[in-house]
Amino acid sequence: MPDHQILSSSWPRRAVLGGAGLAIAGTVAGCGTGGDAAQSTSADGSAASTGPRLPEPEILSTIDWGARIPENWQQTLYEKPSYLVIHHTTTPNVTDGSRDAAIALAQRVQNQHINQQWGDSGQQFTMSRGGFAMEGRHGSLYALQGGETFILGVHALGFNAYAVGIECEGFYMVSPPPQSLYAGLVKLSAFICQQYELPPSRIIGHRDVVKTSCCGDAFYAKLPILREDVKRSLETGEYQITEGFGADNLLDDAKINVENYEDFQKGS
Repeated sequence: MPDHQILSSSWPRRAVLGGAGLAIAGTVAGCGTGGDAAQSTSADGSAASTGPRLPEPEILSTIDWGARIPENWQQTLYEKPSYLVIHHTTTPNVTDGSRDAAIALAQRVQNQHINQQWGDSGQQFTMSRGGFAMEGRHGSLYALQGGETFILGVHALGFNAYAVGIECEGFYMVSPPPQSLYAGLVKLSAFICQQYELPPSRIIGHRDVVKTSCCGDAFYAKLPILREDVKRSLETGEYQITEGFGADNLLDDAKINVENYEDFQKGS
């Protein structure tokens, strides 16, 4: 049964997941780098931002990129996510960083995921090689702007009810993403952390919760830099982007192999 069909809207997600889900959450909690000085902890254990507010970055909505109508009902979870999961699409590392190329990516991913009977794009957000942030699953942008709910996705098997996911275009086993993608990812990730009061240490890779190569060896190794930039952004109220994260160009620097392309087919 697909993950998006597991929960009933009348049951709290933590009660439905029970001990197995909580065990996963406990294991992953230590994967971050710590140091969330811009945030305090409330009585319920959630992070509360105390720094100046970041402006909302440009995020293309499903209307903006011409998404298909979802083929099933999208479930809203009436609480904040506990983690932000970073993925790579394992699609080719294209040299076209334009808005049109980003839109074509979003449409391709949605078509693929609907063909897999997921009803819509599995992830809540998508980031293109050129740095364009896009809403993936319908309703995700509206929920993010409100900061109190999120849309149940299909991007991290067994962990979807805890996490928002970002699919980053490309394949990053050999080289990290280009600087253009990284700059967009910092802004989107920091805004998500602000809206949902997530500590930057809760930004994790897909491989932290599922046995997969996602988000690629080279990308995963640099997630501490992403967490630090998000932390600094939340502290200052201005987006802080480390230079030299990836190549300044959009060269095709890695080959897609069958094993990892199958990860994408399964929603990595």
